[in-house]
Amino acid sequence: MTDATPAATPLVFTDNPMNPLEEYLYAGLADASQMGAFERVMLEADLYAVPEPDSPGGTPGDDGSKVLRPGETLILRGVVLNDGRETVTLFTDPRRATQMFGDDTRILAMKGRNLLDMLKDSVILLNPAGGRGLRMDPDQIKAVLQHAPFPTAVRPSGPVDLMEPPEPQHPVALMGRLRVAFRDVKIDEAWLARARWNEARQMGWFLDIRTEEPANEITALCERAVRGLAFGGEVFDVSVSKPGGEKGVGVKLV
Repeated sequence: MTDATPAATPLVFTDNPMNPLEEYLYAGLADASQMGAFERVMLEADLYAVPEPDSPGGTPGDDGSKVLRPGETLILRGVVLNDGRETVTLFTDPRRATQMFGDDTRILAMKGRNLLDMLKDSVILLNPAGGRGLRMDPDQIKAVLQHAPFPTAVRPSGPVDLMEPPEPQHPVALMGRLRVAFRDVKIDEAWLARARWNEARQMGWFLDIRTEEPANEITALCERAVRGLAFGGEVFDVSVSKPGGEKGVGVKLV
């Protein structure tokens, strides 16, 4: 662990947001009235932690899913404040973890709500840099956890009609997040269409992806990318298939 010097002035980040979650964070730091929006999105997004070397999942190069066995405890790295209190260090982007702990750092990703619930009795330092960080004490963490989850609509059964939305109705935020998510995987083609399930009288968005990558991994990638977006009770449906076949319907993302 390393020492951290508390900031004497309100925390201000001078770099650029690395992902959509950080856009909410920076907006909240600039205007406290918007911090609640960041907290709600943070609960649904992935947060990143670095386990101690002796902790499960802490061995560099030991990739893959990990399950805690009975008696095992996950120990996460942190810093010690000047008043002697130990903290757990979390990050809103994995690149911030490697900036602090090194390129060979083993990084764990977990849905924010689950990770904060596990750490609700700890002191958390979010994105520490230059001895600073956004500190969350146990009372603050428990208050954040009181935010209700974003409502999600389940895909209706029955046939679906797809159409390309006119340009003024393009979901810019949704499209932007998906394009960022696709940067690190091999996607051959992808289309985003407006969708209507007539039998259920339900509207939503249908994402048609063509790739050789495993369908379950691509679906999980898309679900993480859209966490925190308000769909207004509409459906977000993802279809993953092999390249080829008929051309998709909607806005071409890739």
